[in-house]
Amino acid sequence: MIKTITIKNFFGFKNFEAKRLTNVNVIIGANDSGKTAILKLFYGISKSLEDFTQKNAHNPSPYKRLLSEKLINTFQPRKNGLGELVTKGSGEKLSVNITYEGKSKQQIQFSFGETTTNSIVDCTENNHIESFADQYNALFIPAKEVLTAFDAIALTREQYNMIGFDDTYYDLILDLRVPTQQGNVNSELRNVNSDLEALFEGVITQGPKDNPFIFKKGKTEFSMPLTAEGIKKIGILTTLIKNRKLRKNTVLFMDEPETALHPKAVRNLAEMIVLMSKAGVQIFITTHNYFLIKQLAIIAKRDNTDINCFSLNKVQGQPIGYTLGNMKDGLPENQIIDEALAMFNEEIINSLGI
Repeated sequence: MIKTITIKNFFGFKNFEAKRLTNVNVIIGANDSGKTAILKLFYGISKSLEDFTQKNAHNPSPYKRLLSEKLINTFQPRKNGLGELVTKGSGEKLSVNITYEGKSKQQIQFSFGETTTNSIVDCTENNHIESFADQYNALFIPAKEVLTAFDAIALTREQYNMIGFDDTYYDLILDLRVPTQQGNVNSELRNVNSDLEALFEGVITQGPKDNPFIFKKGKTEFSMPLTAEGIKKIGILTTLIKNRKLRKNTVLFMDEPETALHPKAVRNLAEMIVLMSKAGVQIFITTHNYFLIKQLAIIAKRDNTDINCFSLNKVQGQPIGYTLGNMKDGLPENQIIDEALAMFNEEIINSLGI
């Protein structure tokens, strides 16, 4: 699990730091405040470390090379390459210091400047990286669902090597290809899976090659183009649980998971997120949805559960700022919360005829 992180000079951020990350971590902010960029950086580092420790045991590659490739394929910067990720005009390098902790503890450090194109030089060396013994893995679920575009993503990346679908999409379809199995899902995640499927009274199942996923409701089957967006978003989670890609010691990154879900489903999703965290999954979420933020705050207080909330604020001409709070202490200050309260106050004023 990720325990600490310090980021400097990344996109619009001069500094982003967390000294104690929790099992559920929420990043909120208005559009273009850097939420997804932070999430992708966390994922790129985590996935490259997974690849290094689990897939390179017999044919080791330099970690710095795997990290460079993963960041390029995750962000797909223009011809200037990795230097595009560095804060413009800062004159300083982008630097990251991140700590992972499970059965073993691992610290990763790296930095690069605006002139860096495709190779990170200043990075933790191979002999300072230990293999994780607790089946750590990283998953990223983008805001847009991938089941409908499943074949298109595979085609553009595997046959044509085209840009457009970055590694957050391609890595996900690779994980979704793994066949689902019966049994061996721990009881907490089995309950989460059942509750998620109950939201829409049906299940997403893996199908034949020409129709990779099917929505079954009773005896009726629907192809993905005929299935509602919200059902497909939930179906991604249930498939990953059933094929064991989403399991204990997974670090799960979810970009605006509430997209295409109605408010009741959003509130239920918040409950499922916390239940997954109690089953040993660490979760990072971006959102600007009041229902999701409010429900997570309710759960945190009700269950006395620590949920970090990074509230991002962007002011024209200034670095992106943030505040860090614990959601069990209440709702964080943010433009999203302010607008929801302003709308409530406006309704009260109108109803009272003031």
